[in-house]
Amino acid sequence: MLRALHFTALCALLFALAAPVAAAAAEDDTQPLEPTHQPMPPREKPIYTTDYLFALTRAVTSSTLVPAARVPLFVFSVPLDLAFLPIEAIAGFFPAD
Repeated sequence: MLRALHFTALCALLFALAAPVAAAAAEDDTQPLEPTHQPMPPREKPIYTTDYLFALTRAVTSSTLVPAARVPLFVFSVPLDLAFLPIEAIAGFFPAD
């Protein structure tokens, strides 16, 4: 009984290993490969970016500092961002990309 079980398991293992080999040999490679989708056209270059607007305040907000340490930094970053707002608005016309 045990030998029959081992023989059955061995036959199943051989079949499982031989099936992918047989399927790969049966494939027809005469047809050229075609893409399944059309390639995406390149993205348009942005005309204006808002990355420079309130950059200091955004950097403080996204920092990993303890929230209690961020509050004093807001006292400095918000007025600086407001003072340099015209320069930041003009810099948006020159994106980094």
